[in-house]
Amino acid sequence: MTDTKFHKFFITGGEGQLPSPPEHFNNPFDYKPHPLCLLAAEQITTFIKDNNEWNITLSKGKMLGVLVVEHQGQTGFLAAYSGQVDIADTMGYFVPPVFDYLQPDGHFKRHEAEISLLNKTISELESATDRQQLFEEIKKAQSDALHEIDAFRQVMYKSKATRDFLRQQNPNEEELLRLEHESQHEKATLVRIKQKWKKLQAELDARMAEYDIEIENLKHERQQRSEELQAWLFRHFVIRNNRGEERDLMDIFKYSPTGMPPSGSGECCAPKLLQYAFIQGMRPLCMAEFWWGESPKNIIRRHFDFYPSCRGKCLPILSFMLDGMNLENTHIRRRRVKDIEIIYEDESLVVLLKPSGLLSVPGKNDKLSVFNILLERGYTPKVVHRLDMDTSGLLVVPRTVEAHHHLQRQFFNRTVKKRYVAIVEPMVGITLEEGDHGTIDLPLCPDPFDRPRQMIDYEYGKRAITEWRVISPQPSGLGSGEVMLSLVPHTGRTHQLRVHCASSEGLASPIKGDPLYGHRAERLCLHAEYLEFTHPVTGKRMRFSVPAKF
Repeated sequence: MTDTKFHKFFITGGEGQLPSPPEHFNNPFDYKPHPLCLLAAEQITTFIKDNNEWNITLSKGKMLGVLVVEHQGQTGFLAAYSGQVDIADTMGYFVPPVFDYLQPDGHFKRHEAEISLLNKTISELESATDRQQLFEEIKKAQSDALHEIDAFRQVMYKSKATRDFLRQQNPNEEELLRLEHESQHEKATLVRIKQKWKKLQAELDARMAEYDIEIENLKHERQQRSEELQAWLFRHFVIRNNRGEERDLMDIFKYSPTGMPPSGSGECCAPKLLQYAFIQGMRPLCMAEFWWGESPKNIIRRHFDFYPSCRGKCLPILSFMLDGMNLENTHIRRRRVKDIEIIYEDESLVVLLKPSGLLSVPGKNDKLSVFNILLERGYTPKVVHRLDMDTSGLLVVPRTVEAHHHLQRQFFNRTVKKRYVAIVEPMVGITLEEGDHGTIDLPLCPDPFDRPRQMIDYEYGKRAITEWRVISPQPSGLGSGEVMLSLVPHTGRTHQLRVHCASSEGLASPIKGDPLYGHRAERLCLHAEYLEFTHPVTGKRMRFSVPAKF
């Protein structure tokens, strides 16, 4: 075995047998790590800990990947890291990139250097002393113009008041004519003052335009060069699939919403691993990706937790690469629920209990939902709020247009009260006691490269506020270190409770069974247990409570 990137499995103690490989290759977007992947990940961590340079570099935070393969009659694994690292893999432990564009004297680095030089020139022009002085002249001229015009207008107001008084004193025609000429002269003077400053402003703007035109031309050149270099790069990322077919990234993404690959496409772990395996004639058996090192601030990543491949960058690529492979049908593992329980109903609305595993409204590829079940039962449902498919609990569904509008206003005005109960995973280094409580205030927005995941974004995110409290007494059956919480959302952002619990800036403890932000289990332990609103017809305050059954 001469390929240093093909790693054999080592069983602790040198005895025992490897777990049997899976019958089907796992879906990289929805999987539970196979025992072989867990063994491979453990061996990668041993390599990292035994090599100080790798340990220091990767501890800053990096997604790592393993691909279990069969090669020349042996079962082993390949390892990869996402993106780039600042050290050379002299040991050849990790698979190479799909396309190595970082050669010092290569096309990409040369043209990247030219673009960097343009950036430097633009920055120098924007911060040039003469240009900054001209900025100050323009600001001073604008300030002086406003001051002089305002001061002369005050003179005109006073003169007009005097003239108005004199006109009431029965002046003769000569005096009236003098007053009229004085008024006209002041108006003409104001026009001349404005024209003077307008002329000066035009002269200053023309001088500034000389800088701006040069800067805009350089920016246009920079954009054009960047787009050309990006397109060149994507053309050279030639991806091979299971059938031996090859397509570049531009071709793979041509039918995507933007028609262009996102930046960084092809540099994630999964494409690197599969590319190497296909080129070397290895048979992929299963794959997994896990986070190593510090948790990032904006997205949910925890040390040595496993995560699915990102959808924005990897879905089109992996759909092509895995075409024709015998993939696991992940939908078989999902808990499918086809019924709901009506808690209350009248002519205006329905209050129901939605089970975990059922959509609130039809999805793109799944029509089974609360909405459709109500339709089949003869209701005319409207939608005012939703629960995630994996979340159970109370939903109010209006049956009339009037009730729909009334409840919409209540949700908009935040007069509807909701309370959830959740079990969170054990907290690292934190012990919560009975009565502990707090508020999480973290802005959220969709992750553009990995929908439907949400991320924390202080610039573009919408404010999200969650109040939490430790529930006591807690029910029996909780795992060691698990905590049951009461969660009250004061805003209604997508996945708000799930992200606020899982984020390192929140509780740093995912809700138990959360497949997106924590670890998959039989179900997500999140339940909407309390709902309060005003009846749209009677005006009576309605209150409903159903305890969780995790």
